[in-house]
Parts: sequence; C-alpha cells; structure tokens
Amino acid sequence: MKQFLFMSAAIAAAILAADPGLPAHTRVSTQGQDMLPPPDIEAAVRSEFNSAVKKGTREAYERFIRRHPDHPLAEKAKEALAKSDLK
Repeated sequence: MKQFLFMSAAIAAAILAADPGLPAHTRVSTQGQDMLPPPDIEAAVRSEFNSAVKKGTREAYERFIRRHPDHPLAEKAKEALAKSDLK
C-alpha cells in the first residue's frame, strides 16, 4: 500500500511538474526537474477544523477528532462537543 501511495504521489508530482502552464513561482527545482512545493499540512488541518466549526455539527467535530486525534485542535473540538448541545 505504501509503495502504491508513493508511486501515485511521484506520478502526480511528475505530471504537475511537467505542466508548462503552471506559473514558475509555484514550482521548485530539484535535480534539474521542476516540482510543486510541499503542501502546508498545518494549514490543511486548520482548514478542516474551521470547516467543522462552520458546520457546527457533532458529526463534523467527531470526524475532525477521528482524523487528527493528536493535533492540538482536537482538544478544541472536544471542548466544543462538551460545551454545546450539537446535532
């Protein structure tokens, strides 16, 4: 499974890096090949948390906690569940 994910990521990176339509500032060069910069994982987790807050449902908070149990925002999600009567 890990090999499949690695290969999928490598293929996707190669396709995206080869796209001449991408602005130069969105690509980084490594060993003569252009690649997209790595994603901002922290920003993605914050975005997921903000989506849960916006939805304001028990299911959204529980999903966030399941996906990111060790993240500091999981504690905030748990607090939100404990403080309010969510659907």
